[in-house]
Amino acid sequence: MFNVKDLKEHHSIFSEVGPSYQQILGQHHIDLRPKDLLRWIQFVKNDLGYLTLVDMACLDRKRNTDQKHYEFELSYLLFNMGSHQRLNLHVHFNSGEVVPSIISHFSVAGWMEREQIEMFGISIGIINDKSLLIPKGSVPPLRKNAEILEWPVEEDPGLPSLRFNPNKSEKPYPEEAWVWKQYDILSPHTMGNFMWQVCFDPVRVVASHTRIGFFHRGLEKLFESKNWNHTMQLVDLIHPGAAPTYSTIWAKNLEEILSIRLPERAQAIRIVLLELARIVDHLTVLSEVTSALQKDESRLFINAREKIYELFERYSGHRQGMGSICLGGVRADLPHGWIIEYQDVANLLKKSLLTIHNSLLGQRNFRSHLDHSPVNAQTVLQWGVGGPAMRASGLNFDLRKSQPLYFYQDVDFDVPVGIHGTSYDRYLIRYEEIHQSLRIITQVLDNLPLGELVYAGEQQPFNITPGWHYSSLESPNGEAGFYHHFLSEMRTERLKVKTPSFTLTQALPEFVRDLEEWQLSGALASLGIRKSEQDR
Repeated sequence: MFNVKDLKEHHSIFSEVGPSYQQILGQHHIDLRPKDLLRWIQFVKNDLGYLTLVDMACLDRKRNTDQKHYEFELSYLLFNMGSHQRLNLHVHFNSGEVVPSIISHFSVAGWMEREQIEMFGISIGIINDKSLLIPKGSVPPLRKNAEILEWPVEEDPGLPSLRFNPNKSEKPYPEEAWVWKQYDILSPHTMGNFMWQVCFDPVRVVASHTRIGFFHRGLEKLFESKNWNHTMQLVDLIHPGAAPTYSTIWAKNLEEILSIRLPERAQAIRIVLLELARIVDHLTVLSEVTSALQKDESRLFINAREKIYELFERYSGHRQGMGSICLGGVRADLPHGWIIEYQDVANLLKKSLLTIHNSLLGQRNFRSHLDHSPVNAQTVLQWGVGGPAMRASGLNFDLRKSQPLYFYQDVDFDVPVGIHGTSYDRYLIRYEEIHQSLRIITQVLDNLPLGELVYAGEQQPFNITPGWHYSSLESPNGEAGFYHHFLSEMRTERLKVKTPSFTLTQALPEFVRDLEEWQLSGALASLGIRKSEQDR
């Protein structure tokens, strides 16, 4: 859990840097030049324990004459899982300069760096000419002066070529037996999330390449022209299946900047909505896993999910809970009789899920189809994976415990942890987390505070100091958050969306290595990757 003593200790270390260090809203900020980046990355990772690269975000400062004279700012958000401190390294540079790559220190930095290169046209010292999100030759869309006139057509790269050994007297190359297969966006193996090239040897997976960038929303660009009061509905669309999650994070980010303290009743209702969204997403993943294995229990998980949708619809008028969160609170109180209705649904879910679970465990081939391709804790840390996929590998970490918000620190619940990191472990983690979420909601509703639903105090929005701020929480699939550079006029200059599916997709080769083709669908379904979280 967050500790003020650790905050002060790191503050004293970073204060020796001088005027380039600031502490804002409980987070550390250090300004650097490109030549100092690798030295600082190595220091904070090896000596201070900042082992997790959460996200990266670039900012185009060309039009901001009141800011520093450098044209760009590239920010690195790091996290210390031991002391629960967040560190922001801000690298200031001009368009002619090259920022060194940190991929040798953080494997997860690969896609993050390529994303910023494509979005801003900056130079980072990596060698990878493949496009990630937008076609090659596109205008960098997040530059302030960007004028996107047409969308370039990118040629299909095709399957990778195999090496051939012309000298038959020598031992053949191992690659000669490999077989590359391509699964398009409509393939059941990809579940509509991406295009996938998988290499078999010729039976088991030895390599894979993932192509994303098919679902463009332009959300980060759209936020630059919106007032904060007009953006709450937009974030619900990042993950419609768990809509209250992202709207809560966005509201939390703004409330921390504006020093708004939520009424206790609003905090409690937000916890209820967050846990209902977690249950919905987990039930969806369990349904997809059993459907990939052609199990009849798939429709039973869907039926259970419908009960939660009915609770959402009764509360907000939307089956997925959209529009439930507002700045400073929630939009509505719990309807009359809603708590009793929830209790009936919770009792029914507990019994139904236990019956479904026992039915699956009683089938001989259920565990054998999922108990494969273990992923260890070191791998998930290296690739920045969080949520059930991380806990299935044996890491006991959950933001609801380490950085609790609202009343989570007063609620009694357990964090299920796996051992081997297989698809079966991920199934068990999600199944148990559903029961823990029901346990959380019951305790909150049993002690539901009275009071207002929206903050009614005085706001001083124009007195805030411009800068960066990151807010996050434990979403159903891992850490989700907003890396926000704001101005004093309640206006967003840059918003970077942190989604768990982006890092999960990058780490996908680690989760499917040594699998056979018939095992791919179940393994992919257990990760819970969502296309709406994958792209920007």
